[in-house]
Amino acid sequence: MGPAPADRVIVLVGGALRSSASTVAVRGELDRDALWAIDYTIGRASIEAGRIVLDLREVTHVDYSGVAELVARRRELRARGGELVVAVRNPYVANILKASGGAELALCRSPEEAFAEVAWAKAGLARRRQQ
Repeated sequence: MGPAPADRVIVLVGGALRSSASTVAVRGELDRDALWAIDYTIGRASIEAGRIVLDLREVTHVDYSGVAELVARRRELRARGGELVVAVRNPYVANILKASGGAELALCRSPEEAFAEVAWAKAGLARRRQQ
């Protein structure tokens, strides 16, 4: 299985290594092969950044059968102290993610919100450890 054709999905990776965060932005319709390519890209980005935002704001459809890889990737990142947050605006796409086992995925409305939530969660964890 290889990456999806470029005309169906566009993956953009950008990051700020000093803050250990990266965004993987995708648009179009995502079939299982496209989700495989995205999971691969997230895996590569996670080598240098512990916090990853998967930006699906411009996605119109997600194949439910590929969501399990995203859930597994989030578990892997969390086990290493990282995080995967999915930015999604389209209610249809959000419902597909939730219904196909993605209830474990952290969803938000924008990458900025995702990074803020991750920072807030880490600050809360640090406060709990101090108590």
